[in-house]
Amino acid sequence: MIAMPIKTENQNGILAPLFGKAKWFALIDDAGTVTIHANSKEGGMRVARWFEQMGVTTLITNHLGEKPFHALRQAGVKIYFAGEERISIEEAMKHLKANTLLEVTLSNYMNLLGEEATGHHHEEEPLDNDKKPLFKTKLKCCETKGENSLMGHEHQHTPCHKHETH
Repeated sequence: MIAMPIKTENQNGILAPLFGKAKWFALIDDAGTVTIHANSKEGGMRVARWFEQMGVTTLITNHLGEKPFHALRQAGVKIYFAGEERISIEEAMKHLKANTLLEVTLSNYMNLLGEEATGHHHEEEPLDNDKKPLFKTKLKCCETKGENSLMGHEHQHTPCHKHETH
């Protein structure tokens, strides 16, 4: 079974820019039948566990957090990068069948789906000013319902992290 996060419950919907917080998921069975499911799990790891229960073997996405990425890979799910452009379910399936989607692996995850690929991230403040941050995370403090986090910011960030844009 193939899964894709989508923006609407349309049978040929557009892939959603988020994974765990996508409103809908398209599930495509071996016969090519598309069924749309509302996301009641809300969170990447919960969705990953749900996919495992549903028998998902392939995920096509343009966003995926690091923890769900590792959980899905461990469960044997093949993950494909849909690209940065707007793409529909039908277009994604054509690319998958034509073998033109990039499979996301441990070696290319950061370039395709990780922080470096997004151009927008937050860094945890180091405990010692001489040391670099230990890790980067995709904190969602800049996202509010219906707004794109890559657009202008209308609020102040808490002092627990520093905001950077590239």
